[in-house]
Amino acid sequence: MGETAPGRISIRRAAREDASAIYRISEASFTDSWREETILEDLLKDHSLYLVCLREDRIVGYACYWFVLDEAQLVNVAVLPENRKQGLAKKLLEEGLAEARKRHMKTMFLEVRAGNLPAQALYRKYGFSVITLRKAVYEMPREDGYIMKKSL
Repeated sequence: MGETAPGRISIRRAAREDASAIYRISEASFTDSWREETILEDLLKDHSLYLVCLREDRIVGYACYWFVLDEAQLVNVAVLPENRKQGLAKKLLEEGLAEARKRHMKTMFLEVRAGNLPAQALYRKYGFSVITLRKAVYEMPREDGYIMKKSL
């Protein structure tokens, strides 16, 4: 997990003191954001990996992955609105995929809102495909979700 130019972008594993920044990004990104306490509790679990994306030493994005047996799950990926469309979610996804391979995961799953076309395009670019539709799985607003899968 390294640094790339320009603007000193880096990705690193999140620490417990990053929970507040992760929560703020989640609140700015999701209408159904987890509580800060939930994020902190999840961040400390053995099966969880939180990555943070820093720009000039400020956390501007994060991704949460779960690793269970030989399956990985991308739980959340989010970037602050003012830092979107700059390839940061892509970097977080690439780091998570690399970690999943390092841990010998066979498959990665994720769920995405049916209306989130930019995220779906990113996931497809990395080889994810829709395997099923979950009706009305999201609240605020109520929306269907796609389960996507990628073989590693």
